[in-house]
Amino acid sequence: MAPSQSPSARRRKGEKPAGLRGNVTKKSKSSASQPEPAGPLMACLWTTMKFLLYGFCVLLVPPVLNLAALNKEESVLSEYGLPYDIGWDQTLFLNCSGKGSPTVILESPIGQSSEVWFAVQPALAEVTRVCSYDRAGLGLSDRPHKNITEEDRKRRGPESTVERMVNDLHYLVTSSSDQPKPFIIVGAELGALVARFYAQLYEEEVSDIVLIDPLVEVLLEEDGGVWNEMWLGHLLPSSISMQLSAATGLTRLGLILKLLDLPIKAHNVPDEVVLRQKHLMCRPGHQSASVDEHYFINESFAQIRTAYKVKPFPSSVLLPAWESSVEFLMSIHRNAKPVLINGSDGHMIYRKPKEVIDIVKKLIRKWREVNQRKNRSTDRKETR
Repeated sequence: MAPSQSPSARRRKGEKPAGLRGNVTKKSKSSASQPEPAGPLMACLWTTMKFLLYGFCVLLVPPVLNLAALNKEESVLSEYGLPYDIGWDQTLFLNCSGKGSPTVILESPIGQSSEVWFAVQPALAEVTRVCSYDRAGLGLSDRPHKNITEEDRKRRGPESTVERMVNDLHYLVTSSSDQPKPFIIVGAELGALVARFYAQLYEEEVSDIVLIDPLVEVLLEEDGGVWNEMWLGHLLPSSISMQLSAATGLTRLGLILKLLDLPIKAHNVPDEVVLRQKHLMCRPGHQSASVDEHYFINESFAQIRTAYKVKPFPSSVLLPAWESSVEFLMSIHRNAKPVLINGSDGHMIYRKPKEVIDIVKKLIRKWREVNQRKNRSTDRKETR
């Protein structure tokens, strides 16, 4: 019988105990499955890449979906009116209805398009011709193009100012669409400034103007600078944030989640108006034009001040809405006959449309009566 070897003898021959052999095997497998020293770094990089990829998708998907929705909606919304070429490879979106003279032209508040007149236009179209339109860049109208000559730029006025707006409107309703004259121009807020400037430049084309909640050139100088602070500290930044929100697709997301309200808040708003409002809230170009109208308001005020120094304002009917505006406007337009609409503001055109409709209808009847008397007088002279 072979003598048994001691444990130390077995170790000398390179043989390890069974218990240790098992542990060594497990340790060996474990060592094989461990990543290389660069493994933790690669894992960190992969996690970061996934995070960036997810973030990129979150940032990319809303604007892409918004762009697709805008393209789909535009074909439907374009049926609301027609684009008219005003020259310089630029079109403005015009919606006219009704027949007869005088023609009523509806000028929208600052940063808003023609659908704000959804309650006023159909009622006035029952008695005469009525037109509403989108100023340059707003709604479905083209933004001003940059590739015009310096001579044209001087003649038309700087972009997004009241001088350019009036020139655009003049081309639109005369050369492009040839609307029956004279015009009764109904303007709200910035639209009231356009109405005054238009009557100043083209007196022979205008019978009356109606001013609702008008912006006046001393607005930002009154009340110790309160309005100036509100304009620069709230209204302009708010319009800029709406532009950025539309460009990133967040506005559409907010509308889907019902986190945002539409600009027009009134009863019985037609479905097509609701759709158009949603479309324009999500349209970066529309929001950009709104920013420009807010940004250049001081230049517009300066232009109308200059116009009154060159030529006195014609004798037209003014219907302002603010008591402070009445006093100021009467100091300039001494031959005018203002009518104060108590408790009114820029929202009344869709919240209290009947008040606007009734006033404009009175002006239409007045013009027709005067015109009939002139025609009778002319007929008598011709028969003698």
